[in-house]
Amino acid sequence: MALHLTPEEHDADPPAAWQVVRIADRCWHLDRSLGGTIGYYTTRRAAEAGKVSGPWVRMYEQDGRWFAGHTPPGWRSYAECKPGTERAARMQQ
Repeated sequence: MALHLTPEEHDADPPAAWQVVRIADRCWHLDRSLGGTIGYYTTRRAAEAGKVSGPWVRMYEQDGRWFAGHTPPGWRSYAECKPGTERAARMQQ
């Protein structure tokens, strides 16, 4: 699973640009700068920490390596997936 469909989308949405949003008492979201919620937390501190470490940051870094041609174990290469991800990105526009 990847957070971004294209390298351009990945570059435009670094963790530093993600926003922590309070939804209700004891409910905080970590939202991508391009739209969409990627994480749910019970404290603001945990949500802020999610911008610098944790599973979403690791996934962002893994996506970057994948786009650069370093395929993680168990994944198909980006070159194999590129036609499908470009088509999906066009459909989202």
